[in-house]
Amino acid sequence: MSAQGSSPIINPDVYLNYLSPDAASNYELNRNISLVTLGALIWDMLSSIPNDYRLIRTGRPSVVLFAYFLARPSVLAMVILAVLQKTGPVSKCTLVALILVAFQVISSAAASFLFLKRIHAVYYGSKIIRHIFSFLWIVGVGTSCAVFSSTLHDYREIANTKHCVRQEGWTALSIAFMDPVLFDTLVYFAIVYKILSAHRKGQKKDWRIFCCGSGLPHFSRAVFQGGQQYYLITTGANLMRFVFSAMPSASPTLQVMFSTPAVTLTSIMACRVHRNLLIGDLDEACMGNGQLAKPVIGNGRIVNVSLPPETKS
Repeated sequence: MSAQGSSPIINPDVYLNYLSPDAASNYELNRNISLVTLGALIWDMLSSIPNDYRLIRTGRPSVVLFAYFLARPSVLAMVILAVLQKTGPVSKCTLVALILVAFQVISSAAASFLFLKRIHAVYYGSKIIRHIFSFLWIVGVGTSCAVFSSTLHDYREIANTKHCVRQEGWTALSIAFMDPVLFDTLVYFAIVYKILSAHRKGQKKDWRIFCCGSGLPHFSRAVFQGGQQYYLITTGANLMRFVFSAMPSASPTLQVMFSTPAVTLTSIMACRVHRNLLIGDLDEACMGNGQLAKPVIGNGRIVNVSLPPETKS
């Protein structure tokens, strides 16, 4: 970013004076979005304290429970650093950006892992399907780690004001932002196919089943509707993030404007849907005619996931 022409800076203490009008406008907009995101995240975390306490009190240690509580503080740390990065003072812009990206990767990985466990539950009897989606999850985490390479050269301090600005765009950034959309799409439709195929036998096809989960048993409907809420909301946010990152005319600041809100919304929805599923009355869950009771959703609870008998691959 360059200063406004060659004219002298009237007030050198105001960091926005060192940016062009468009760059300063984008910077302020990005800062305001980060502040709103922080407020929404704090509200969500405070409102879910009773349910989080219930999960800790009633559940046993598990990988899924660890992922749930890893996603919460990591996304909070990411948003706080994003706000600090745009409000200052920050003396080492690159270091702060690297730590921010690290928390972003951790939060995204934990949130997508919670969604991954849903397909592990639904396809409990098929090792091949579970291994394929586990591999895709690992690929997604690796792709998100690619953002580190660009962060080393993207950020610089605005003059000597101890405020940071993104100065360079990265063409491969859109690839890292598109991967969550593809992964969530595959997981969502795989779950929908399995649930609907398990219940439509001998039943009249109805669009309300696909749209709302009407007619499904309690647990199936909870998995179906929860996945639907997560997919629709997070995909919309991640698609917006991808579109802005892929815009060739967008400034470097504008390219990542929706990165922090998208990751935050993904984490909030993943934790909320997972929390609601565990806290709900799952003891009465049933699916189809067959019965299959396995500890497939974490938190140490045995959840009755009833699926038609299936040969293990």
